[in-house]
Amino acid sequence: MDHHEVIVVGAGLAGLCATRDLLAAGIDVLLLEARDRVGGRTWSVPFDSAGCTVDLGAEWVAPEHHGNVMEELSRYGLALERSSEAQVSSASCLDQIQWLVKLCNDIAAEIDAGKPDWYLGHAQYDVTVSQFLDQYGIREQAVEEFLAHSFALQGASPDRYSFLNLCHEFAAFGSVEAAFSAAERRIAGGAQALSVALATDVQQSMQLAWPVKRIAQRERGVVVEGPIGVISANNVVIALPLNVLGDLELDFPIPTRARHVIEQRHAGSAAKGWATAEIPAPVESIGWPYAVEVYSRTGSRGDVVCTFAVAEPDHPHALVRSWAEVERRHRDTALSGNFLSHDWITDPYARGTWLSSAPGQSSGLHELADMPPPCLFTGGDISRGWYGWMEGAVTSGRDVAHRLNMFLSEGRCPVASG
Repeated sequence: MDHHEVIVVGAGLAGLCATRDLLAAGIDVLLLEARDRVGGRTWSVPFDSAGCTVDLGAEWVAPEHHGNVMEELSRYGLALERSSEAQVSSASCLDQIQWLVKLCNDIAAEIDAGKPDWYLGHAQYDVTVSQFLDQYGIREQAVEEFLAHSFALQGASPDRYSFLNLCHEFAAFGSVEAAFSAAERRIAGGAQALSVALATDVQQSMQLAWPVKRIAQRERGVVVEGPIGVISANNVVIALPLNVLGDLELDFPIPTRARHVIEQRHAGSAAKGWATAEIPAPVESIGWPYAVEVYSRTGSRGDVVCTFAVAEPDHPHALVRSWAEVERRHRDTALSGNFLSHDWITDPYARGTWLSSAPGQSSGLHELADMPPPCLFTGGDISRGWYGWMEGAVTSGRDVAHRLNMFLSEGRCPVASG
């Protein structure tokens, strides 16, 4: 049986960062990836009819806040490109609900987003966003604008995700205003370009198209099993989306709250689609509940429009309704009939979009992130800071490599902080 010091399962940003840093420390690592590509929920593909590359998954970086991603981009000689689309001001929303913004800012000020256990002491806010807003009888238009802006951060139904989760985002950005209007940029060549660059450092230690079905702890080390075979290791780093963990047989001790989160899954369920279009000028808008975000880009052969929506009742139906809303809202926009999207909710290696935790899940996510060797977890879904963002995947991947390296070299494993 093939044996390694460490097996890393999953070649998204977290798994790639963890593998690179462990290899740099002289540790024997094997990286296994179920797909035939790296990047996980970053996936950049050519939209030939428009003559540009588009991101079917993660897309945005906030340079002023995502310092670790910026370091990685600099390391690999990758650049950000400025958004060409028109920028929609959040002022109209904020002016209508100044008192709600102040309330959210006051709550966010109580949260230290940099602490691994940032959620402690704030259980009164750990209710769904809908439940929280229903207390105040806010007029419908203001609620819809607030939800539309919040969707860019959470990507889920307000009936399912935690208001505390949203306030953590406000705290991480510094305020509601900053969160709703942060300058965001895309990575030149697409978000997956960073994963592809990272893969160049680990390609000799990586196997693609190697799905994992079972991970079991033994008296000495672990075994990782899949249709292709069985591999043993002293330690395993599981760098998979939270929502796919329940599809695996995890035969090792997992704390009760962490196990519950795995079984429950997180609430992230955004539908994202691209379409070629004829537009007289760049367009961007927000709305609710369909075409929650709309923005355009210009390729070498034509323009494309992107839209998001809550994937209800499912991804295809949400996009059909959203494209109709795009044409209603932007009368001068004519969709050209070429559409491109990926259903992350039914994707067996994702089972959802970026993390949006339901009430009661924060402690379980923390327990997962803080598990000691020989079975450790990492990923943007369990990041202690920028969860759900590429920044969180990078910090979590770096952190788990540091923790495991400390364990192997000094016999102690620090608490998770990335």
